[in-house]
Amino acid sequence: MARSANLLHSLILLIALAPLSGCSTLKGGKLMAPEAFGWVPAGANLYVERGSDAATQRSLALAMSQAEAVIEASFGSVASRPVVHACLSEQCLADFGGQGDIAKVYGDRILLSARGANWQFIAHEWSHAEMFKRLSWRAWWRLPKWFDEGLAVALSQAPEHSEAHWQYLVSAGIARPSTTELLTLQTRHQWLEAHRLYSDNQNAERRARGEAEVHALYAAAGHQVRPWLAEAGRAGLLRLIERLNAGETFELSGAGPALR
Repeated sequence: MARSANLLHSLILLIALAPLSGCSTLKGGKLMAPEAFGWVPAGANLYVERGSDAATQRSLALAMSQAEAVIEASFGSVASRPVVHACLSEQCLADFGGQGDIAKVYGDRILLSARGANWQFIAHEWSHAEMFKRLSWRAWWRLPKWFDEGLAVALSQAPEHSEAHWQYLVSAGIARPSTTELLTLQTRHQWLEAHRLYSDNQNAERRARGEAEVHALYAAAGHQVRPWLAEAGRAGLLRLIERLNAGETFELSGAGPALR
């Protein structure tokens, strides 16, 4: 029954997001039937691209356990049970709508690239799945995208999005959103537009040229949310979820998010 409810929830999300993400979201819909599209089961809620070896599968299973521990520590319990799909090749990533991404989530389905096959990026996407599970549909739709991403960055601790990366961007004078600009990124569409504006989508080309990657948008979101989360802690996060579900609006106050 729970799995059926999660599947229905994810299908509704895919239908809702299709006009915003187009072909990518429709390709991601194939993850609903993984074995029909060439995925091999490698553990509970874990699928890998055909051809992976036993060591890779064990490493992914361990990474899932580590990510789950982060979600439990952050939320006090784990409400979501996302299914992870790990690609080994870029072709696999493209076939399921993830071309150019390190990792992404479709409701309760996580898609990983080979570079994202670690606990940090599983935890990042699991954070999205956990918020999706805990919030009502209406509350989730109102959740600002910058906060959802910033929370995932803060919980996952991925070096690519870290405070150290933010400080590198600042010291190198690399373009990045101001706080005022970041807080305008309420919707998925606005987030994707900013992703292109700050060239976060050009890291494949940077890697090919041997240049440092730029993750200005994610680093900015983490920089904004991290201090609030450190102060508010688990109790503050759970209160935020409760109040959003009660219909209150989300606004920023002082150094972090508040509701009124």
